[in-house]
Amino acid sequence: MRAAPLTILLLLAGCGASETSDGTDSDMHARTWRYYTEHPAEIAPMQKICRQWAGSNAPASEQPAVVTTNCRAAAFAKSQLQLTQ
Repeated sequence: MRAAPLTILLLLAGCGASETSDGTDSDMHARTWRYYTEHPAEIAPMQKICRQWAGSNAPASEQPAVVTTNCRAAAFAKSQLQLTQ
């Protein structure tokens, strides 16, 4: 169980898609709900990360703010897309 948070952190370190074309930036970027509505294919991968964090039993205070922000943004965007379909 102690390895789970470390494993998730290592996973998150390589999950961010770079907005630059050179591919050198591997940090996860904070996204808005508008971003996710414009890029709906990115909602499912973000929600997978959110489920991993939720299942890690790590205190909410230890979750990176960017993960929390992106989880909320992706969930809201998904609900907005469902309303418009």
